[in-house]
Amino acid sequence: MPGTSVARKLAVVATAAVVLLGASAGARAEETSPNTGRVSLNAGVEFPTSYYFRGILQERDDYIIQAFGDITFKLYEGKGLLSAVSLTVGTWNSLHGGSTGTGGTTTVDPRIWYEADFFTTLSTTLFEDLTAAITYTAYMSPNDTFRTVQEVAFQLSYNDAKFLGPFALNPTLLLAFETKGQADAGAHRGGVLQIGVAPGLTLFKEASYPLTFSFPVGVSFSLYDYYEFGTGKSDTFGAFSAGAKASVPLAFIPKALGNWQARASVVWYHFGDNLTTVNRGDRNAVVGLFGLAVSY
Repeated sequence: MPGTSVARKLAVVATAAVVLLGASAGARAEETSPNTGRVSLNAGVEFPTSYYFRGILQERDDYIIQAFGDITFKLYEGKGLLSAVSLTVGTWNSLHGGSTGTGGTTTVDPRIWYEADFFTTLSTTLFEDLTAAITYTAYMSPNDTFRTVQEVAFQLSYNDAKFLGPFALNPTLLLAFETKGQADAGAHRGGVLQIGVAPGLTLFKEASYPLTFSFPVGVSFSLYDYYEFGTGKSDTFGAFSAGAKASVPLAFIPKALGNWQARASVVWYHFGDNLTTVNRGDRNAVVGLFGLAVSY
């Protein structure tokens, strides 16, 4: 049963998080990072119980492994109106053991490799707190489960801690427009709007292992033809999500090897009508996740 599978996966995620946190207790962290240059790296691996892309079900059975990595170049740093400019190039991948991977009908190798994305982002920071970015992404399927989708996205995010302090909402807005292919496999390229907030807090700030929590809430809407799925009618409302995320630094790893972090989250989704139909009739879904990340 799907519900039993989700519960089992959530239990594995929780157990892994407890073991990892327990193993790291009592260690001390160094306070400075060895990387003081203009190039930074970010990489990680995550194990979600299900995979939804903007509310669209990709896989919820068997194992899912998602790995990512990117490199960021700091092109400019200053003060005033324009305080930073950076360029990021990276990749994101999803490996599946269910029907979209090794457990499915695809004969294209490697069968496990469901998705490989390439992205590049040009980001600017204005007045130190407002970030505007433009991202090009190509969503590709090495095992040929879906056709390549390309999109251009525009994003605004604002750090409002200066005004709200510990009650900061960290609002974000994203507009994405498909330029080739369709995420919903529909008849027309679409556009989507996503709006979100992510209030958070940090416990034990002065300890070697501070716990950082965030509580993201988001909603996605079709601007045009994004959630049609071949029906000829695109639902305006796509999905609502709310969840809790936690992270802790792995301070027992020397800083010379980068800043390591363990992450865990639980997110609840509520879907619109068309999404409910294509998501195997599920109006709601809960997704758990555990992961490791490193930055340098």
